[in-house]
Amino acid sequence: MATPPSISVIVLAYNRRNYLKGGVASVLDQTLPRDRFEVLVFKNFDDPEIDAYLSAQGVRNLTSPPSSRPRTLRTVLQEAKGDVLCFMDDDDLFTPDKLAFVEGAFAADPTLGYLHNEFFVIDDEGKPYAHSPFPQVTERVYIPAGDGRTRPLPIRALDLGFNSSCVSIRRDWVGPYLDSFDRREAEWSDRILLCTALLSGRAFLADPTRLTRYRYHDSWSNVLHYSLDSLDRIAEMDAQNIAVLELIRGLAPGTVMEQWMREDMVYVRFHRSLFARTADWSPRLRDFFDFFTSSLRRRNTAFVYLIPLQLLSRLAPREAPKVYFGLATLFRRFSFRRSAGAEGPA
Repeated sequence: MATPPSISVIVLAYNRRNYLKGGVASVLDQTLPRDRFEVLVFKNFDDPEIDAYLSAQGVRNLTSPPSSRPRTLRTVLQEAKGDVLCFMDDDDLFTPDKLAFVEGAFAADPTLGYLHNEFFVIDDEGKPYAHSPFPQVTERVYIPAGDGRTRPLPIRALDLGFNSSCVSIRRDWVGPYLDSFDRREAEWSDRILLCTALLSGRAFLADPTRLTRYRYHDSWSNVLHYSLDSLDRIAEMDAQNIAVLELIRGLAPGTVMEQWMREDMVYVRFHRSLFARTADWSPRLRDFFDFFTSSLRRRNTAFVYLIPLQLLSRLAPREAPKVYFGLATLFRRFSFRRSAGAEGPA
């Protein structure tokens, strides 16, 4: 086996303090020797207790201004020293053997550029759900180096552009894309990492081993309660997604991925138009048809509720978002079931 690559774990925290120490502790509690990886925390707040903990644990603590998002990929590459970057959102956790697995995978395949592992789903208290609706791979999905431009569709069906806490990348392919990110002022995201990895020509691996604990809770990314603030936040997230999709389309002209991004754009615009209080896009008949057909192609059932909600919004624009939040609450209640008495996966 080749010399193991060095690893940098990148922990990202934005306006959220309560989970950060637990997340960092799970990174430090690894079977991989501590001298084989570094830990960097990128956050946009100061907190004396958290800062003292990070310092005591030998974790690099990089704080940006409170008004900004600490998710600048260029800054991450400038600060991190590892050959492999392993990402984690502050509210998630790593299993103890995560980094040993990552090191082994990248050492075994010098062409590997992107690794996605599977995950347990936990609640706010860290207890596991016995069932969740998130798709999971059950066998290895491997795309050899050079095939990513022509074979991305199987990956889209598995929805692997999701949850950066499951993502590890080899850093050397990212550099050529940084100028495009900066020029278009697109905030980097899980989807950007996935798509640019495929475009770079590096090999891709999705492995069914569950090495991450993904926390599903009410927060910025899990908004379930109806309010004007929630509407604005969802509309903002969708606007960011549209910017990302436009960026990737520009990087992938003439590829299968360009079609993939075009289909995703229809979905996100449908979604955003329900929540944006100032409408800047309204679906036409052709858009309804494109959304329906692309949803069938991708086996995405979102059309079942988004198309009726779009029609409802024409008649009662204030009621459609309320119905959406009601459906979301019912979905969560029936789709997520906790394990009785369980304290979390070992």
